[in-house]
Amino acid sequence: MGRNGKTSQQKSPFLAARPLLVAFFFFLPIALPGLIGWLNGLLAVPIFLLFQTAADERKTGRLIGNGLLLAGLGSLLLGRFSMFLFTLTMVPLGYSLHQSLARRKSLAEAGGAGVMVLGITWLSFWSAYGILSGTNPYIGLLTDMDAFMEQVVVVYRTSSDLPADVLYSFEQMIAGVRMLLPKILPGLLGGMVLITVCMNMVICRGLLKKLAPEKACWPPYSAWRLPDKVAWLLILAFALLLVGKAGGKNAGTSLLLVSGLLYFFQGVAVVMHTLNRWHLPRAFRLFAYVVLAFQRYGVLLVAIVGLADTWADFRKLDQEDKTE
Repeated sequence: MGRNGKTSQQKSPFLAARPLLVAFFFFLPIALPGLIGWLNGLLAVPIFLLFQTAADERKTGRLIGNGLLLAGLGSLLLGRFSMFLFTLTMVPLGYSLHQSLARRKSLAEAGGAGVMVLGITWLSFWSAYGILSGTNPYIGLLTDMDAFMEQVVVVYRTSSDLPADVLYSFEQMIAGVRMLLPKILPGLLGGMVLITVCMNMVICRGLLKKLAPEKACWPPYSAWRLPDKVAWLLILAFALLLVGKAGGKNAGTSLLLVSGLLYFFQGVAVVMHTLNRWHLPRAFRLFAYVVLAFQRYGVLLVAIVGLADTWADFRKLDQEDKTE
């Protein structure tokens, strides 16, 4: 009986905990998109953790596939199968991070591979969507964003609470954004890929340290830093802005946004390291983060700190590497 029961359990993988866990996480943002649709951007985390905490990678892959099948069936019942297909784009990122950690790749190598995998996956998904639907998703996104900003102006224009000079300044600002948006949209989309990969890596590392501390080889976020070669991306951006023509300047602006975002991440790590070293209370640290986020030039200041850390080494990471 015990042998038969074991065989029956192996033949019923849908009843196991792992497929149900995968189905839960991938179905939840589909069932409640308005409430927790943001969970779509973090779905690489359960894939990464399941592979990292499993003994058999092939068996885990089959169990994950069963869970995705359950989530897909649920999305069909809700009539939201296209949303489910988009959630699948996070699966390659989770597996890429797992492979990077399994092969003991550095943090920069793992992040670079993750950005490449997610960027190619999203590009392939939207290209296939455009071919099947007969539309251009990029043009559609620009049109929708432009229509949204125009609607915002109409709403504020019909409001009688705003003075005429304030309304005029607001309309001028929106007009400038509408003209600038087509030039910087590639940089914004690239920044979205970077943010998604960074958030997944931070959460993956934190959860893995609790579930399997012996496998968490990546350093904490406060010790993250970019390779020195990233500075060439910023140099190229300024070169295109100075000597490039219309298309070259637009490319330079997008590169400047992407490189600025990278150094912003490093600047946040420097700020976090400094506040931790001072042993400040958590409430004060949270207050400092909020002040930097909402200050007019707070984000720019943090990015400059991150850029300066490349040469100044505020956290003395180079000395620690030499000591080790």
